[in-house]
Amino acid sequence: MDNIFNKISISLIILGIAFYAFAMTFTALIPSILGLLMQIVLFFGRTFQKFHKHFAHVNVLILILGIGATFGSVSDLSGYLLSGNELERPLATVQFTTFVLCLVGFIMSVKSFINSRKG
Repeated sequence: MDNIFNKISISLIILGIAFYAFAMTFTALIPSILGLLMQIVLFFGRTFQKFHKHFAHVNVLILILGIGATFGSVSDLSGYLLSGNELERPLATVQFTTFVLCLVGFIMSVKSFINSRKG
């Protein structure tokens, strides 16, 4: 489980830094902030093994917040792809990529939770 969170959080950090270098706006760093929060929670989960499950649930909550915060970009980007008009918000691609990473992390964590309850 920690492996999933670690890979998703590092991907979010790299995404935010890369797009900040491109756009030079603070909002491009939001994925990095999400990834950094996840890394902090991972650190606490490793430090306090007794509460490891609770910290895993906090990381899932961070992923859900990331999904909710970036869901609007899905409609923006799909409208752009279907209509062929100019993209109104260029940072929607960053938000969409953040949405996809958070969604994949959420799905994988739910699958991991289900598998751990079975076994």
